[in-house]
Amino acid sequence: MHDIEVIVGGFMSIDGKIAPDNRNGKEFMQFMTARHKEMLHDIRASVDAIVVGVDTVLADNPALTVRYVDGKNPLRIVLDNHAQTPLTAKILDTYQTPTLIATTKQASKEKIMSLKSRNIDVFISSFEVVNLQELLGALKERGVKRVLVEGGAKVRWSFFEANLVDELFVWIMPYVWGGKNAPTLVDGAGFLRASEAKKLKLKSMEQVEGLVILWFSVES
Repeated sequence: MHDIEVIVGGFMSIDGKIAPDNRNGKEFMQFMTARHKEMLHDIRASVDAIVVGVDTVLADNPALTVRYVDGKNPLRIVLDNHAQTPLTAKILDTYQTPTLIATTKQASKEKIMSLKSRNIDVFISSFEVVNLQELLGALKERGVKRVLVEGGAKVRWSFFEANLVDELFVWIMPYVWGGKNAPTLVDGAGFLRASEAKKLKLKSMEQVEGLVILWFSVES
């Protein structure tokens, strides 16, 4: 199917929400203990690249580096069809680790030039939206073998829709959050038939300081 191992992960409430209705995902971070942060950064250090969508960058301005454990910083990748990532975003600070912006021909040429002038690797997809198969091919050429998809909900969906996910981990906090319009772990268009839904196989389950942590493999 593909040569790069793709792991999708997320942190959610018991009712599947990854942020409140106002989409302020940082509100959930207070439920993560120091041990949880170490575990997440261990996972980051074990992969070659981390993928997030531009909406995550705009909402949370993450650095996506390894800070709570000793380990290498992975390549940071932003799916950004129109090159909207602000030049002031933390993810564009390449002092510690490189960044790749995956965009399309719809993006401003001036913005692309600005990104390249700051030592940012820019991948331009030949499709109207970034084609993930095409992107993985480019990442393979860059030596990437293992990718972590951290978010957000639409990005997770895009990898499932493209049948590219090998493993999924879910961290479940013991809270009900609610919210009709609150984002869930996987959003996007979604499947309409039971036959289309992705079947998972539970690999492990543990409880760590209040969180239930589930790891699944995705059955083909």
